[in-house]
Amino acid sequence: MEVIEFALPQLIPDFELHIGGMKEMGETHGLTYPQDHLLILREDIYEGALNGVGRDRMTAAHELGHLLMHKNIAFARAAPGVKIRPFESSEWQAKCFSGELLVPAMHSNVLKGMTAEDVAEACGVSLVAARYQLDKM
Repeated sequence: MEVIEFALPQLIPDFELHIGGMKEMGETHGLTYPQDHLLILREDIYEGALNGVGRDRMTAAHELGHLLMHKNIAFARAAPGVKIRPFESSEWQAKCFSGELLVPAMHSNVLKGMTAEDVAEACGVSLVAARYQLDKM
């Protein structure tokens, strides 16, 4: 969260972090508008990320991935029936970004010797995210 709250405004002068209400955002945990340099986190997700809740930290990192990687890509969904390869999906890319940011593969030699529970605790991610990242190493 320090990167989002303190570093991004220094790197992207017009960056804005908005905290959205539960009522307005509903089931949506986060939104990013890269062209507008705007990242929105639902208030409970924001608070959870600040307090070290693994899933919420991953959501914040996922939205950060969209902000940094998809600036020149218009928000789009594939047309019905059109298949895209996973690596072409902005959602897949943001998921990979967040996983790598919070559970870096460069430390795989250490992480592979740990249980998923230990990785979750050491990296501050959910058990589901820890298992997923370990499976990809």
